Amino acid sequence: MRRGEGGTRLRETLALAYWPAAVGEMAAAASQPELVRDGILFVRTRSSTWSHELSLHKEHILAHLNARLGRPLLRDIRFRARGLPAPLAPSPNPYALPPEEELAAVPLAEEDRRAIGAAMAGLGARADERLRRALERRVTYERRVRRWRLEHGWAPCGACGAPHPDDGPRCPICRLEVRG
Repeated sequence: MRRGEGGTRLRETLALAYWPAAVGEMAAAASQPELVRDGILFVRTRSSTWSHELSLHKEHILAHLNARLGRPLLRDIRFRARGLPAPLAPSPNPYALPPEEELAAVPLAEEDRRAIGAAMAGLGARADERLRRALERRVTYERRVRRWRLEHGWAPCGACGAPHPDDGPRCPICRLEVRG
């Protein structure tokens, strides 16, 4: 690779990200830029009709993309009527909380009751009743979330004990710690 060529290639690939802005929402939904090689952008389209339609606007699209790239890096666009792959289903958020009804039905273990009692004892005798009730609700909620997560495949962290959805023995926070 010649000096500076890596930066040019990286900049060329930005055309893939700029594609929707260059062609508009409807055309972007019917096409998918696949790769850039030697200044040629290869685009997959839903049908030959879309390939033809986009080819009519090729010069305008090239001008728009090159303007976005900051210099004329693209010299051609090749459209391929190969159909579009089915969109991937969004992966569920592993940190999403269960519905309130499901969480309210989670039974608390003796360990959870002790943790709630310890939190309440930490308030001391001078805390007002409103604060005491709010803290008890919050700690109970947190213990139910913890219990629900452990019952749904989360593992306790080997370092801090917090449940986490990852495969490793430690949670993401403990993995970030730099031990000297």
